[in-house]
Amino acid sequence: MEGSVNISPSDANTFTDFDEGNSVQVRVKVSDKEQTEYEKGKMVKVAFEGKESRGKIVSDPIVIDDKSDPGKKTLSLIIEKK
Repeated sequence: MEGSVNISPSDANTFTDFDEGNSVQVRVKVSDKEQTEYEKGKMVKVAFEGKESRGKIVSDPIVIDDKSDPGKKTLSLIIEKK
């Protein structure tokens, strides 16, 4: 299964940069079960205000927070458009 990254309307510049072919850093909140979908080299769906594109994770995920929401982790990823 392919993971997904939703970019919020306040991060419009992030989607624009991504759509223009630049690598971008994003954060996603995932369960332990979903974490395997967000490993380096995996493809993800990137969504922003009804637009969708595909990207590839080009960094090892970094766990930013694993305590604020039980059973969930916030990961930092760098993705590029594919």
